[in-house]
Amino acid sequence: MKPIEKICDWIERILSVLCVIGFIAMFVLGVATVYFRFIVESSLAFPEELIRYIFVWLTALGSAVAFRRNAHAAIGVIVDNLPGLAKRIGLLTATSATALFAGILVYHGFQMVKRVFPQISPALEISMASVYSAVPVGAAFLLLFAIELLMRQATVPASELVADSQ
Repeated sequence: MKPIEKICDWIERILSVLCVIGFIAMFVLGVATVYFRFIVESSLAFPEELIRYIFVWLTALGSAVAFRRNAHAAIGVIVDNLPGLAKRIGLLTATSATALFAGILVYHGFQMVKRVFPQISPALEISMASVYSAVPVGAAFLLLFAIELLMRQATVPASELVADSQ
């Protein structure tokens, strides 16, 4: 379990840094857009589109990080008040459902990427596959983190199972 946990820690750190860099880039591009539009009085064509695409990637990658940090909305009070076996079954069921959903997103996301590959974005003139790839990539990280959590939930003692601090 420890090697997988260390790999997931490393991946989470990288994803977190990418999200911070993405937010900074969005902010700088937003300020540049306003500056050029109202001060220079000449609009740039690409920043608004790039901000949108960065936001898509931030949502996909940030969702995986939030899942690993257990920051998504949940009703943990119900699971926390269940007896040991029922608590374990409830947590394993919820995490399994998340893993299944992530697996479906990975599969269908790659199908969508293949379909949109020939499409070109209007301002940046890049393949839309680079934007749509955010879904399967983010879902793959989510799936990895869900598998890690499933392994932990299946092996820790029942007394350590808590819904809100995994």
